[in-house]
Amino acid sequence: VSTEISEPDQVISSALPVPIPQASVNPLQIWIFLGSVLWLCGIAVLIVYSVVSLFRLKKRLADAEHDSDNIYLSAHIDTSFVLGVIHPKIYLPESLSGKERAYILLHEWTHIRRLDHIVKLLSFFVLCVHWFNPLVWVAFFLSGKDMEMSCDEAVIKKMGTEVKKDYSSSLLSLATGKRIVAGTLLAFGEGDTKE
Repeated sequence: VSTEISEPDQVISSALPVPIPQASVNPLQIWIFLGSVLWLCGIAVLIVYSVVSLFRLKKRLADAEHDSDNIYLSAHIDTSFVLGVIHPKIYLPESLSGKERAYILLHEWTHIRRLDHIVKLLSFFVLCVHWFNPLVWVAFFLSGKDMEMSCDEAVIKKMGTEVKKDYSSSLLSLATGKRIVAGTLLAFGEGDTKE
């Protein structure tokens, strides 16, 4: 005890038991520290996983050919997607026919026009911070699904209801391939064709 008055300090300090450093540690502090370490490790794992996935995807897209504007064609992908934040690029499989390509491009441009690529990035960072909350995971995946379905609706609305069959067939043909954009935070791909 230090009151800056020497005599009372000596009397009070002599009456108190000798301090034991281990006894002064609050068990809650240990749990808070361990929880903080676990929380930071979870954030690190999510970010590292996404960065590694992004680099793998970029490696697969190294030989993609520039078609026009921000559109690139690649033989190493089975589905179309948007990749990037500031200057997002649309990647398409080389196997798309002209009709399918028109539908898919309209879908991907709708993502870009609505800034879905930025919303998804912000959602991912919220997910990283709140990775321990199952409701945040559900919100992250459902928001991505909603973005896809909303873009599908926009394409059908713009092209007319008579394109539903052809557009659905296009989505189905893309969905039968592997989902290479899974886990990549900056990419959009068609993920739920059934709905």
